[in-house]
Amino acid sequence: MKNKLIIAISAVLIVALLGVVVYIAILPTLNKGNEDTQPETAPTFATVDKQVETISTETYKVGIVQNGMGNASKDCYEGFITELNNRGMLNNLEITYIVEDDKEQCRTKIQQLVDNGCDLLYTIGRYATETAADITSDIPIVFGAVNSPDEIGLVDSNEVPGGNVTGVSSYTPCFEQIDLIPLLLPEKKTLAIIYNDTDETAVSQGLVAAREAELNEISCEKYEISDKKTLESALKKIKEAGTEILYVPVDEFLTANITTILDFSNENKIPVICGDLATLERGAFATSEINYKSIGNKAAGMVYDILFDNKKPAEISVMYKHDCTNYVNKAVADKLGIKIPATALGDIEYWEAATEDPSSASAVTPATEAPVIVTEAPKETKSETKAE
Repeated sequence: MKNKLIIAISAVLIVALLGVVVYIAILPTLNKGNEDTQPETAPTFATVDKQVETISTETYKVGIVQNGMGNASKDCYEGFITELNNRGMLNNLEITYIVEDDKEQCRTKIQQLVDNGCDLLYTIGRYATETAADITSDIPIVFGAVNSPDEIGLVDSNEVPGGNVTGVSSYTPCFEQIDLIPLLLPEKKTLAIIYNDTDETAVSQGLVAAREAELNEISCEKYEISDKKTLESALKKIKEAGTEILYVPVDEFLTANITTILDFSNENKIPVICGDLATLERGAFATSEINYKSIGNKAAGMVYDILFDNKKPAEISVMYKHDCTNYVNKAVADKLGIKIPATALGDIEYWEAATEDPSSASAVTPATEAPVIVTEAPKETKSETKAE
């Protein structure tokens, strides 16, 4: 009996010893499995610093089609990718990024994306968007930087697009430009808007600006002009009415005659709020310029709504209001005797004419007098103000 007990105890000890040996043998493997042994991989897109957690088990194919490599188009792309990452979408998306200026090639590549089962298209620029809409009426299309999608038939209306297309317009930021009045000139309450009545785009801008003026409780008078004679007549009436501010939208005729308008502005101390930076540089008082990265940000938000919240493009209104940079021509402000309110300084940047080689210094100086950081565009990049 005693021998049997000894044998039993010995067997238990041998089994235990074998268990310890096996545990020691596999311990490195267990530890290795619990460690993050994979190096952190760089994100696919240079604009993304760190990808956030996956938000869904679903994976979607997204095609990005961009016309041109101008600054506005690139910003629409970079803003889009950044916002996708911020919302945690990048790990759920298989993205194909195409930049194509050739119209035939652009159509071919969009067709390939559709044939390969693309779940959504993000199109930057008018041609890419119109081509995509012509190729598919089923796959959701979110555009960035298309000026007037309702006027060119991309959507039934901006409020209710009605089909498979929606997006963010690059329409001249008339709202924001008129909103500069209470910001920069809070004591002034009368506005004149002049525009060429034969230019549909200029007329639209004028009407939008007038509505925004009313919302800001600014008395507004519109002047339709078509030639130099009617322009001179309008300026005379503006002076006689004692109007305090002049708004000049983006208008080819007015651009060609901007010297006449700016001379009138200086002579009568009537500041000009204008539709673009080019007019500001020629002597207007202030403008708002679209931040194109914000267009990409907002388009990415629409993609989130469509892919992860199951919303339909037909029900997502086209976005028009923009995030803008507000510029004031400092020399003009000084000439007109305008003192910018202290409350506005954090919301504007002063524009000053370059006094040295433009390649070595920026013409825009922040109103807070902070150092200017200069970024030189790559040589192959062409300057542009609108992506479309």
